Amino acid sequence: MSLSTVRGKREEGLLIAIEGIDGAGKTTQSKILYDKLKQENLDVCLLHEPTESIWGRKIQEIARNGRQNLEPKQEFELFHLDRKDDVKRHIIPALKKNMIVIMDRYYFSSISYQSALGLDPDFIEKESERIAPRPLLTIILDVPPRIALLRIKNRAGTRKNHFERERYLTKVRKIFRERFEDRPDVVILDGSRDIDTVASEIMNIVRPLLKENYISSRACAV
Repeated sequence: MSLSTVRGKREEGLLIAIEGIDGAGKTTQSKILYDKLKQENLDVCLLHEPTESIWGRKIQEIARNGRQNLEPKQEFELFHLDRKDDVKRHIIPALKKNMIVIMDRYYFSSISYQSALGLDPDFIEKESERIAPRPLLTIILDVPPRIALLRIKNRAGTRKNHFERERYLTKVRKIFRERFEDRPDVVILDGSRDIDTVASEIMNIVRPLLKENYISSRACAV
């Protein structure tokens, strides 16, 4: 990816999404990036999906207990409604304050996860971008499902949920790689490396995007 294709001064904030399959390290790397930018007195906000909205809690319940009779389009609608609420209440207000918004999972996950269930990815992307701003930069952490599932297994107090089956994650990973690898605003990184190496590479990618952006010193995490 050529950073010159996406960098530059912006009148409103800067949106960065960190994506990948479950266990890829999204939450860890999002938090590290947030902490590093906060330490530099940048105006940064960390958000994650699903949220704690009524739709987000329903998604979390499905992850714990299984889809049962829920159709793929109904599942997408839950994510869509949760995201629409997040955009209205958190993302847009933060961007209007000229903040750097880091998304720990965003609509690229909906495209990959729900299209792995049979939905049209073009439909998902079109519907998502109708209600959600496109990130200036999306970083996809690419990890083999077996490594991702081992990480999940090793998390204290965490059990494998319905979205974390190896065959399913293999399909999701393939969609992430094949659909987004040639986009100029997307970087795919090897997320199977050690945490510090990946974090340093992410910071090296993000830093040029910040050069021409003045952000005051506020921080928030939701």
